[in-house]
Amino acid sequence: MENIRVRIAPSPSGNLHVGTARTALFNYLFAKKNNGKFVLRIEDTDLERSNEAYTQNIYDSLKALGLNWDEGPDVGGQYGPYQQSERFDIYPKYVQKLIESGHAYECFCTTEELEAEKEEAIANKKAYIYSEKCRNLTPEQRAKYIAEGRKPVVRFAVPKDREIVFNDLVKGELKFDSNLIGDFVIQKSNNTPTYNFAVVIDDMEMKISHIIRGEDHISNTAKQILIYEALGAEVPKFGHLGMILATDRSKLSKRHGATAVSDFVKQGYLTEALVNFVALLGWAPSDGEEIKTVDAIAADFDITKISSSNSVFEYDKLNWMNGQYIKKMDIKELTEKIKPYIEEAYNINELTPAQLEHMVEVTREPLTILSDIVKDIPFFFGEDVEFEGTVKEDVLATETSQKVLNKVLEDVDGWDFNNLEDLHEKLGELRTFFKEQGIKPKETMWAIRAAITGRTHGADISAVINIIGKDKFTNRIKKALIS
Repeated sequence: MENIRVRIAPSPSGNLHVGTARTALFNYLFAKKNNGKFVLRIEDTDLERSNEAYTQNIYDSLKALGLNWDEGPDVGGQYGPYQQSERFDIYPKYVQKLIESGHAYECFCTTEELEAEKEEAIANKKAYIYSEKCRNLTPEQRAKYIAEGRKPVVRFAVPKDREIVFNDLVKGELKFDSNLIGDFVIQKSNNTPTYNFAVVIDDMEMKISHIIRGEDHISNTAKQILIYEALGAEVPKFGHLGMILATDRSKLSKRHGATAVSDFVKQGYLTEALVNFVALLGWAPSDGEEIKTVDAIAADFDITKISSSNSVFEYDKLNWMNGQYIKKMDIKELTEKIKPYIEEAYNINELTPAQLEHMVEVTREPLTILSDIVKDIPFFFGEDVEFEGTVKEDVLATETSQKVLNKVLEDVDGWDFNNLEDLHEKLGELRTFFKEQGIKPKETMWAIRAAITGRTHGADISAVINIIGKDKFTNRIKKALIS
């Protein structure tokens, strides 16, 4: 088997987008399935937009997802540097090689001249392609331009009448007419490389065997293949992934919800669930089972089975999947992950570690994201409760509820608040007692729940009573009584 080497090469101009994370994941899975290497390269040549904070976000987000790289800026490797801004001394020798072999040339056209060409093409209703006026300059013409102070760009000389064909691992056979490409710039007038040139040199030097990326790069592929061939290098295999769209079929953006991995994590999505969900954007497991670990997904992964169509990012499905992971998570681990959200909203020191763990256990069932717990647990903290809607008027103020609460106060000294079984038993006795008086069991429980939580629904009432303890329970019952 060939030496499989894949890479993810994000630009640090923003937090890691979930779409880039999907590309990273598919590269990671492909490498893992084929005993290959997964490389991280930071493409930070856009100095105006690049930011060190975004670079760190890329590191943190990929690590949070468990997508650890074999080579990269922070771990090193045989083919570094892995930060593009540190590679500027590498590109000029390849530019010169292309010039000497006749595959590239200096272009002295001014911005005004190029704009005039474009306007003429528009006027003639034609797609603009560079006129190649600098492709065969005489030494005298070149000397004249230099004397004028013009600083040239370097253009790649695209061959004529050539059909560029490659078999895309996802899209199948793709063809491009070289006559429609035009001589493109590979080095700017300030001697910095353009994207299409730098990416080829980096991938070539890092011996990348397969390039798996978004379909928005398809239009670049023909240019890049021509550069590989002109340098006498082996052309890697390409696979282009469909776009990730919102449910309205528009491009996924912040107006639809979180889009950066760090935003999902901050809201309380488990990274295991996020990875699992993202893996299903364009790929499906062979056994139809959607809930899978990364290792299980990697073992089943087949790049040729990726859909060539766009994928829809369904937040509802992600929420469902995240909820499934929350339900199955070890309670100690879940408590640790959920603790920061509780600490931000409440005085967590009111509960012992055991009580905190118990509270998480009895309130996790309806959770879709970790931060949801904050709205479900206010009654575990503080002395008083806030009543939902008209609970106070419609439930607590009734004659039935008042009768129940008075009975509770009469019996409470006989309850063992540290014994869940005893609390279950005492509540059962209350339901039986009032049922014999014509009061429905649910009305009995509503009265107690409303008094101590301010709600008519929620976690197991015995567990709530056990966690808040006798003093808090008794005080709230008393406050709910109408004098």
